[in-house]
Amino acid sequence: MIMIFFHGYGSDRNSRKFQDCKKLFKSSSSFCVEWTPESNFNAIMNIVEAEIAEQEQVILIGDSTGANLAYQLRERRKSKGLDSILIMLSPLLDIDQRLNKSLEFSQNLKDSLIKIDDPQDAFLLIGKQDEVLDYSGLMSQKTYNSEILFVEDSHRLPKFRDYLGYVNYYVQHRVQFDYF
Repeated sequence: MIMIFFHGYGSDRNSRKFQDCKKLFKSSSSFCVEWTPESNFNAIMNIVEAEIAEQEQVILIGDSTGANLAYQLRERRKSKGLDSILIMLSPLLDIDQRLNKSLEFSQNLKDSLIKIDDPQDAFLLIGKQDEVLDYSGLMSQKTYNSEILFVEDSHRLPKFRDYLGYVNYYVQHRVQFDYF
């Protein structure tokens, strides 16, 4: 099994959430996809997709903006008949739902993000006090084959370690009952 982590905007492989996920899935290979707002996202996706093309057991975890990228990689794999388990932490589903409009995203980054109206086949972990993204529409929305856990936390999920059991349960459940 391999775990691929997409960090959030302004973060890197030293992300505390990536480090926690590496410990959680310590029996798996782990890799953090490094990117900046000016990265060639298509090239990054092509490289990562090629690297894991032969992997049958893939966990994709994305944090905030990285969740949007992880979702896109999962969709690429899905179009080729390959499955992945998707975990989205404080996911950027729609750039128009950002509450902090003063944080400027480069045009390159904006062009590389997709609008995710109905996140399917995923586990979403969202802080109820998220100060960066507006999830009010998602709270009442039904999603297909997804689990959404709203927790008493903010966008950065400072209590993330407290939720690792939920992440692990979701992954183990998918592995055991309807995946791989």
